[in-house]
Amino acid sequence: MLKCQSELFQPSLKLVDGLKMNTKEELKRMAKILLLPVPTKLHKDEYVTYFAEAVLTCPEMWLSRLTHYELALLDKLVKAGSGSYVECTNSFLVTTLETLSFIATDCSHMDESKVRYMICDELREAVAPYLNELLTSQKQSVRFMIEQYACGIVNLYGFLSYSDLLYILVGYLQHSVTKEEIADSLANSALIQRLTFEVEDGYNTNLYIESPFLDDFESLEEQLYLRRDIPDRKKFSKEEAFSAGMMPLSIIPNPCWDELKEYMMKKLGYTEEKANSSLAYLWFTAQTEENSMSIITSMISHKLSSMQELQEAIELFMDYVNHCPRWFLKGYSSDEAFVLFEKDKLKKNPPRIVAGPNMEAAGMDITPEMQARIDNLFRGMPSGHTVGRNDPCPCGSGKKYKKCCGRNN
Repeated sequence: MLKCQSELFQPSLKLVDGLKMNTKEELKRMAKILLLPVPTKLHKDEYVTYFAEAVLTCPEMWLSRLTHYELALLDKLVKAGSGSYVECTNSFLVTTLETLSFIATDCSHMDESKVRYMICDELREAVAPYLNELLTSQKQSVRFMIEQYACGIVNLYGFLSYSDLLYILVGYLQHSVTKEEIADSLANSALIQRLTFEVEDGYNTNLYIESPFLDDFESLEEQLYLRRDIPDRKKFSKEEAFSAGMMPLSIIPNPCWDELKEYMMKKLGYTEEKANSSLAYLWFTAQTEENSMSIITSMISHKLSSMQELQEAIELFMDYVNHCPRWFLKGYSSDEAFVLFEKDKLKKNPPRIVAGPNMEAAGMDITPEMQARIDNLFRGMPSGHTVGRNDPCPCGSGKKYKKCCGRNN
C-alpha cells in the first residue's frame, strides 16, 4: 500500500534525504535492478551519497527501465514546476519511484481515491532532458506493451513461474514481437525485476514473477495446494490481460463491473474515478479476505436510507465479488469454481452460504427482522472456498460441517 511521506514535501530537499528512508540492502537491490554503478563496500551514509550521485549523473540509465506510467508521472512533475504537486488516481500500488523515495507521496486529508506527488528540484533538473525521447521511443513502446501484458497476467493469477509467464506472453504476442524481444523487455523492466523472486526446489532454483499486490506468496501457494483438484488455470483473453495490467488502475475482467459502477455513481454519489478505484480495491481485498463484507459496508454505510436499498446494494456488491477472478482459485471466480466443481463431481464441494453477514457487528444499526431478510438474500450463494467434512461449519454454529450445513452434500 501507499506510504505517505509528507515530511519530504519540500522541493529544496536533496535526493539523499529521501534515499535515507531505505535500508542499505533495499538500496543495493534497487541499484542492481536500475543498473546503477554504486560501490557496495561502503557504510550506509556513504552508500546513500554514491547512490544519489549515480541517479543524478546517469538518469538515462535508470529512466529507460521505468514503466510508461512512471515516466509520464515524472513528465507531469517536471512540467508542473518547482514546488508544485501532481494529483493522480490512487492505484494502491507502490511504484519504483516511491520505493526509493525518488518522489514524495502525500495521501493525507484527501479523497482516498487520490494521491499527490512532488519531486525535489535537483531530480527534476536531472531527468527533464530525457523524458520526451523515452516516452516517444518505438523501442520503449514495445517494452511498455509487453510490461503491461506481463503485469496483467500476474495480477490475474497472483504469481507465475517465469517460464509460464513467457509462454503466455508468446501466445498473446507471437504475431507482433519475437520471444527474444519479450524476454529482453522483461529483463529491462525495473517493475518486473522487482517482482521477480527465486524459489529453491531441491537442486534447482526457479524464477517466479508475483503480482505487485501479492503480500504473502507462501500463503497463496498453500491455498493453491489445498485446491489442487481444480484443473488448469483459467485462460484469459489477450484484451483481459492487457486491461488487468493498466496503470495506475487495473481493470479486472468482471461482468458486473459496469452495472455496479453505474449504481455507485447514481445511488451512492461516487465519481466515476472513485467508483473505478473502489471496485479495483474490492477486487484486491477479495484475494486475501474470505469475507469482503467489512469493505462493502464501508462503501455503502450512511448512504442508504431503507432496507430495500440496503438489500439491493448488498446483492450487487456480492454479485461483483463472486464474479471476481480469485488467485486461490487459479483465476476462476467463486461462481465459476462452484460450477466447475459440481461438473467434475469432486469429493469436496465449495459450501453454499447459509446466513448473511452480521450487519450489527459490521457497525450498522439493524433489527433482527432486517438481519433475517439479509440472511435470506445471501443463502445459497457460493462462499468461494472449500470446507472439509470435519472443519467448523462456515455458518458459525460451532458444529462440524458434516453435522450441520454439509449434511445434504
